[in-house]
Amino acid sequence: MNAQDFLFETILELKDIDESDLNADLTLEELALASLDYVEIQVLIKKKYGIEVKPDLLISGKLRTVGDFAAYIEERAAATV
Repeated sequence: MNAQDFLFETILELKDIDESDLNADLTLEELALASLDYVEIQVLIKKKYGIEVKPDLLISGKLRTVGDFAAYIEERAAATV
């Protein structure tokens, strides 16, 4: 499972959103994730990929879309191998 699919699956578990509405261009702001949702996503990423996602990356808007977030995870995970 690639990082984007992992994020999609995680988001579907956390939010009441239709799977057909998920795409790489969907912004994190549009998802209206609560702070606890972000914490849970961070924990799951740490468990699955062994990388830490700093909260400021999410808050600052550096990772604006689901696609940006997935690319960041894959880039960081590849760097740790």
